[in-house]
Amino acid sequence: MNPSPSPRTDLGFLRRRIKPGTVPTPSSGTATTTAATPPARAATVQAPAGTSAPPSGLVLGRSSGSAAAAPSSTPTGTRASASLSLGQGGPARGAAAPPASGPRAKALAAQRQKAQHEDHEVGLLFPAPGIAELYELNLAERVCRLSPLESAVGTLVITGSTATAWESVRFVAGGRTVDGHQVGTPIMTTGNRELVGYQGPDALISLRHVRHLRRALFMNRSNAAMGVRLFSGKTVALPPAANGAQIVLLVHRIGNVLELRAEPVPLDWPDVKIWQEFDFTMTHRAPSSTYGR
Repeated sequence: MNPSPSPRTDLGFLRRRIKPGTVPTPSSGTATTTAATPPARAATVQAPAGTSAPPSGLVLGRSSGSAAAAPSSTPTGTRASASLSLGQGGPARGAAAPPASGPRAKALAAQRQKAQHEDHEVGLLFPAPGIAELYELNLAERVCRLSPLESAVGTLVITGSTATAWESVRFVAGGRTVDGHQVGTPIMTTGNRELVGYQGPDALISLRHVRHLRRALFMNRSNAAMGVRLFSGKTVALPPAANGAQIVLLVHRIGNVLELRAEPVPLDWPDVKIWQEFDFTMTHRAPSSTYGR
């Protein structure tokens, strides 16, 4: 495109299209118009003494002493606020946020600290196979450890057991047989269900409330094998009583994981002897009449 022989010089945005040295000498009329209308890009208004320049409509990370001056109709000594400001009103980058206060914030902080402590406990454990790596817990393979997800989702089902005993984190202990005989104190959850108990012939551990459980013991005096099943369908078996010995299952919670251990005991030991061997002390709830209520 050929440039115009007489370009306009009174419009500032057209000046960029004119090569240096090619602008013709304007006439007197043009010069008068140019002098009367100064270019827009060169317009600069100085703020009165004692006043600060108002910020622009959009401020991104503005630092002190770098704001550009702009025309303003605000009174002397006042400063107009920006309509949109990004990068102001909050703590500086890298600065620590103030600690939250309130009962809910304190409870969440306590839970985070407890979770960190449990993760540290699990990190100190020796390596152990998972439930998917074993077919049977016996005298050769005596330990398997569940993952944190497997230890907290669904219900742990123990089939083939004839009696069980439990102990909570508050050392509330009790026991029950598959026939319905019970001693000690049950561990009740918020859903008004027992944490460890029997549903028909199967013993159950509600993993939703597993944080209340310290350990549980499952005994098998029959000639059938005892099995453990998870919500995902993974299973592991324990052999039946043989040669005058039975293998009991000890479910122990360490941090946020459950550890399954196979422990041999003599078959002729009564339940009380087995409880003493694993340091289970049954607790009893005193009736309210004892306290004069």
